[in-house]
This record gives sequence, structure tokens and C-alpha cells, in this order.
Amino acid sequence: MSGTSAGTGRPHDGQHGGTGTGRPVVRGEVVTQGSVAAYHGLSLGDPERHIVRTDLVGGTRAERPRSLWHVAHLTDVQLIDAQSPSRVEAVHELGRRPETRLMLPMQRPQELLAAHATEMLVRRLNEHPGSAVTGAPLQAVMTTGDNIDNMQHNELVAFLRLFSGGTVDLDSGGTAYQGFQDGSVDWAWAPEDPHNRWGREHGFPTMPGLLARSLQPLAASGLEIPWLTCFGNHDGLIQGRVPAGPELVDITLGHRKVTRVRAEDVADFTGDPLPAFAELGREVTPDARRRPVDRAGYVAAHWDRGLPDGHGFTERNLADGTAYYSHRGVEGVRLVVLDTTNPAGVFEGSIDQEQLAWLREELRAATEADELVVVASHHPRSSMTNDLLPADADDATAARVLGEEVGELLLAHPHVVAWFSGHIHRNRVQAHRGPDGGGYWEVSTSSIMDWPTQGRLVELLDHGGELLSLRLTILDHTGPLRPTSVETVADLAGWHRALAANDPHGVGGFEAHGTPTDRNVELLLPDPRRRESL
Repeated sequence: MSGTSAGTGRPHDGQHGGTGTGRPVVRGEVVTQGSVAAYHGLSLGDPERHIVRTDLVGGTRAERPRSLWHVAHLTDVQLIDAQSPSRVEAVHELGRRPETRLMLPMQRPQELLAAHATEMLVRRLNEHPGSAVTGAPLQAVMTTGDNIDNMQHNELVAFLRLFSGGTVDLDSGGTAYQGFQDGSVDWAWAPEDPHNRWGREHGFPTMPGLLARSLQPLAASGLEIPWLTCFGNHDGLIQGRVPAGPELVDITLGHRKVTRVRAEDVADFTGDPLPAFAELGREVTPDARRRPVDRAGYVAAHWDRGLPDGHGFTERNLADGTAYYSHRGVEGVRLVVLDTTNPAGVFEGSIDQEQLAWLREELRAATEADELVVVASHHPRSSMTNDLLPADADDATAARVLGEEVGELLLAHPHVVAWFSGHIHRNRVQAHRGPDGGGYWEVSTSSIMDWPTQGRLVELLDHGGELLSLRLTILDHTGPLRPTSVETVADLAGWHRALAANDPHGVGGFEAHGTPTDRNVELLLPDPRRRESL
């Protein structure tokens, strides 16, 4: 059945989970007019009350509903080693054109500051006072992949420390910064060069000291509640697009970085990435910590780093090299986490036949146990279009399973109440109706890396009378809206958000925050559980 992106809604009193003011962060007035684009300041918008959506079912909500599951959803942190030789930032010199359409962005003005923005969100979650409706504490944080940017070991170590506590250090290579924001090229913002062409074209500010300060080690607080992980395309593919073949491993561990690419060299990057690395003209210091990490290594790294051990991954994942699992951390709710990254390459997703069979069994078991099911994956249903197979695959037995088939399978199981994802870097909420009524809600949350740099609070509520609801609340961090310093973590997080709000190549665009019906909402759905089990 088709999905709907907006449905019948009415306002309901409730506080925005944003800056602590009840008001969301929005792009405000033009601060500086560049020759190509304007640079906007950030402001607090009007308060946003929760909108009740009745796309799937109507009903009377209880004044005091019971909390069944209360978590936060964070996605697409994309921690970056900005000095890595296997990044292809030089594609930005070509600008937007047909050959580069599926490559951008490869470089962002705010990329060095993603850890600081994430740290401020972690602090916000650690201080969370509990549900505004039920008082229930947060039980866990759920991530949906692209935790790192280029499947590198040093990026993965940094992410795990960011979420579990420890020193986050993304300054790889030599003692001096060796990326492209140093003023040596005119196609990237150089924060310390007032004459930088890109900065003048886009009205960006000059911020002396930003590069050095952003690369200093960060003492991460770590989450004080359990967190669960997920495997995204940037976690398992070079630049989120291609497998780490021997040549790309050598480039990643090497001492030269791409300085120029031709349009024809990147037009088929996912088919053959090597032409894009033909001009390795920039000398960088090699670093063994940049080694690519395969899926098995990614999974294994999640042990002995906070709670729960493995962060959702299981002993079965360790044994068979998979990255999908189910987690039953709360009685009556089964979280089913898919691995939608295609190991053959391309940034869109799909699953294999073995995972489909496993998913069917998980759904059958959850129905038998009368458990509510929440599905999570990196890719949303609409982005699971990747049917690419390895060259040596048997087409008959290795065919990839796409989003339409997965979505229809979920609709056939009324105990599925929601499907959470990231990848598109946008806030989006869609209802999917079942053939005989009911259905589930599909919720995508915007990225931390790009504008609007947000997370979500999610609470599953039982209203009695065979009515459930999902209450979603957008969460902003409390960094300054218009920072003037680079001294504190909060300042740097504020700069990250301000720069992201003006990045013309952000994946979700300037409208990534979505519509009001994609943000603070309460989503009604029928309770599929058997009465005798309640």
C-alpha cells in the first residue's frame, strides 16, 4: 500500500525538546550577502505544539497514558577523518553537474565539528528529566547508522568513545592540518582566510583559530544510558559508495591525496572509483590508524565499550559476520535492526535473501509472543533500491531484496508499529496502511552532520481501549545560536550548526527540518496485542 507524508492532524499542547526554551532553532535573517549566496543567522522559531496524526486510526487519547518504550533516536553523525587520502573532496571544484550529482557532498564547511555537536546532544540526553507526558526516564539511545564517514578504524574508535566516553581524536597524520580548508584551494571554505573565494561567494565568516581548536582532542562525556547501533553505507564502504578493494586500501594508508578530478572520472565512481584517484598531488602524512574496517571488524569493535555489551550486536553476529539483530531490552517490545548496506557498493540500500528469511522468523516469533515490533535500519523504505550484485554472484540465488518487498512484509504483520531510519538527512514521517486496516509509521530523522543537526525523542504510549501512539519530539542541542568564540565545546557545536545551516551541498537541503507534521507529532495506531496478554 502507498505511504502518506502528511495526514489529518490537530495541535496538542507539548514542549519542543529543543534548546530548553520550547522553541525550535530555525534559519533566520541574512547576516552577510555573498556574491553567490546569502549567509543566514540562526534564531528561535515559534513554539511547536505536538500535532496529532490520525492517518492510520482515530481515537480518544488517555489523560494519563502508560509509557511502553522511551528512547532517543540519533543518526548520521558521519565522524570524518578530514585528512584521509581516500576522500575525493576535489570533486567540489567541478560544482553541480550531471556527472557529480551523486557524489556531492564530499566536503562540508562544518565537517571538523561533528564530534562537538554530537557531544552537546549527548550531554542534553544525559540531563533529560524524563517524559513530559508520563515522567518515564529515557531507556536507551537508538542510532541508525552512518556513524562514521569512510569506514576507517580511527573514525570508528572516535565514534565509540564519543558515545561511551573517552578521548576523541580525529587529528590523523602529521602535526599540521593537511586537509583542504587551509586556504590552498578556492573551492572550499577556509575559516582563517578572509580572501578565500568560496567564503566570499557564500558570505561565510572568518574564524581565526578554528582549525587548530577543532582538531584538539575532545574529552567525551559518554552516554549514561544504554545505546544501540546500526550499520550504514558510510560505515561499510569507502566514501559510503564503493568496497575497500586492495587499491583503495593502499590509497587510504598512503601519503598522497587527490587534488583534481575530471568530470568523466567521477561519472561512474561506483562502477570504477580508481580514475578519480589519478591525480594524487597533495602530500600528506600516512597513518596506519586509517585502515579500513570491514563489517566483521565493525561489529567486533562494539564489545567492552559501555552498555549493553555489543550495543545490540550479538554473539551470532560475531560468529557469522552479519550486522542485523533483534533486541528485547524492554518487556513487550522487540527492536529489529536491519543491515541495509549492500556490500557490492552504491549508497542506496537493500538486504540479502538470508536476512529476509531471518526477518520473517523474527516477525513470526514476535507475533507469537504478542510483542510490539519496532524496526530500525539505516536506509528508509524509499532508499532501498540497490539491486547491485558482485560480479561473481549467482543472480538466481543472490538477488537483493528491495524496500518495497520489505515494506509489504512489515504490513503483513500487525504487531509492527514503526520503522525508524536515517540516510536521507531529513525529518520525515509517513503512514503505511495495511491491506485490512492498521499499518505502521515510518520515521526518518535528520542527520547530526548536516542541518538541522537534531535528534528525536520517541515514546510509545498505551492509551487503553486498543489505542497506542508514538510521541515524537525534536531535540536540539544547547550550543549558542550565533557563536563568536571557538573556546568551548558548546561554541564549536554552535559553529557546526550555524555552518551546516548555510552549506549549499547538505544532503537534506535547507528544508531538511521537514514540515510541522514531520517534527513534533503524536502518531495514533491500533493496538494489535491480544487482550488477554495486557
